[in-house]
Amino acid sequence: MSRFTNSSQVEFEAGRFHTAIQFSQYAVSQNDEDADAWLVLGMSLIEISEWPDAIDALENASLLQPLDNLPRISLAIAYGAIGHRKLSRDLLMAVATSGTANADELLKIAAGLEAIDQPRLAMEACRQAGKQTPDASEIHYKMGYYAQKCGHPNSVSEALIRHAINLDPQNIHYRIGFASMLIRLGRQNEAITLVDHFIPAKLDEVTCACCLKRIANLFFDSDDIERARMCAERIAKLNESAQDSSRHSKTSAV
Repeated sequence: MSRFTNSSQVEFEAGRFHTAIQFSQYAVSQNDEDADAWLVLGMSLIEISEWPDAIDALENASLLQPLDNLPRISLAIAYGAIGHRKLSRDLLMAVATSGTANADELLKIAAGLEAIDQPRLAMEACRQAGKQTPDASEIHYKMGYYAQKCGHPNSVSEALIRHAINLDPQNIHYRIGFASMLIRLGRQNEAITLVDHFIPAKLDEVTCACCLKRIANLFFDSDDIERARMCAERIAKLNESAQDSSRHSKTSAV
């Protein structure tokens, strides 16, 4: 393994994806048969949503060595992101039905399937993950989310999400997501009860701006102006961070 390839892997594992891209590009410029460098390059580009270049890198890696499940899933998701939905679905299902995918990989497959408008297949992938780790709260939460997308009765989604919250009662993401669902159903009082003791204490953990907008409106309609303001400030921070990330992506060498 070259020095640049090793450095790219270190940077990728540390979450410094733009630096990982640079090191892996140096590596493949010196040796275009360095499968590990192509792999890190592709996976890093996936992380910043540079789909066409990620596909090119992962395809190059696959020509040099078989891809493990995670890069295969990432490649399939990238295909879906550029509009190749059938190819994406087929590749995701190939991994899902291979008998080799672990629970985390099945959740990634589910997310990829939902992204190409296949919520029923996504829910089935979650169900398979649940067989491996039946007490994993994230699986129950995601199944509740996909159940809504599939058109199941609200009671089904609610039961699944409530179970996820019971398994992980401190998880603010589950509570915010469920509160958003309750707001859409006109159950504002229940929504407030769900998040009442967690906002603002865990507000900095919330990363979904759309959900926060609903919660901010909920507080505003309940004359809780101070917490509505806090939610609005958090939304502004998230938007600013997203803009900074976009500018960084455009100015970095790819």
